[in-house]
Amino acid sequence: MTFQWAIMGTGGIASAMAGVLRDRGSPIAAVGSARPGAAQRFADNWGIPIATDSHAGVLARDEVDIVYVATTNDRHYENVLDAIAAKKHVLCEKPLALNLEQARTMFSAARQAGVMLMEAMWMQFLPHMEVMKRLLSEGTIGPFTHIEASFGILAPAQPARRWFSRGLGGGALLDLGIYPLTLVHHLAGPPVRFETLVRRAATGVDRDTRCISHHDGGVSASAAASLGADLANEAIVAGSKGRIRLHAPFHHTSLITVERHGRIVATHETGFDGHGFQYEVAEMERCIALGLLESTKRTPADTLAVMSWMDDIRQRGGVTFSADDPG
Repeated sequence: MTFQWAIMGTGGIASAMAGVLRDRGSPIAAVGSARPGAAQRFADNWGIPIATDSHAGVLARDEVDIVYVATTNDRHYENVLDAIAAKKHVLCEKPLALNLEQARTMFSAARQAGVMLMEAMWMQFLPHMEVMKRLLSEGTIGPFTHIEASFGILAPAQPARRWFSRGLGGGALLDLGIYPLTLVHHLAGPPVRFETLVRRAATGVDRDTRCISHHDGGVSASAAASLGADLANEAIVAGSKGRIRLHAPFHHTSLITVERHGRIVATHETGFDGHGFQYEVAEMERCIALGLLESTKRTPADTLAVMSWMDDIRQRGGVTFSADDPG
């Protein structure tokens, strides 16, 4: 079964997805952008037949089955709801929304419309996650008791750009921290309690966020995200018999090692061809072909749980977005 895609947004991540869809043979019927001329340039580059100077323009096309939302964080809520109202299935870039209330509304609308909405948390679909799951289930490191994960980059501190813009839903937590938190939640579930340290930028968004959490089963975790520090960008799952290291960049790593007493005892190559978005695309198309409205690899409940956790972290750190303002 072949599905026709549309893309909202024309930035770098939209280009990466366009390349993946082309290589898979998943046709792109239309692209839309709010920036005049951007959609046409994008369409010319990728051989897309229809370009519209609005995001909503792609939704009027009957041939479109699935919409990939690749706009800035602040636009996800409106764009996704518009797509759902047009009865389109939606794959939306992470973070799905700016806060838990928005995310709940989006999933509720999708259920009522009978369409699939999935957060494009591509890490969850990549081969290394299956390898890690197998190693843990085989007892390779015994019962695990601790998780460490970090994601930090040196981002230009430009207030108008999305990373540091309060209006655009910027900050380290939602753009980068969502990865270590998702990994921790995936392995250990929601925190029973946690402590956090947030360092805000001049614009009010978080430049650095660190979280120490405690989970059922005696598991503890440490997660860090930064827009001002080049962190290790690795993840470690430690247990009574050793540790599993997801080498940098852990969220789409091509290498996992098992270590004991500081020595590597096993190596697992987890590389893949291309960018890696092909796995979430394949899962989206598989679910829709089977009449499923959610994937077990990234359920609405998982997205909502991590969003709730991020809301709590932001609240403790005094970080708010324009979308959080009353009225």
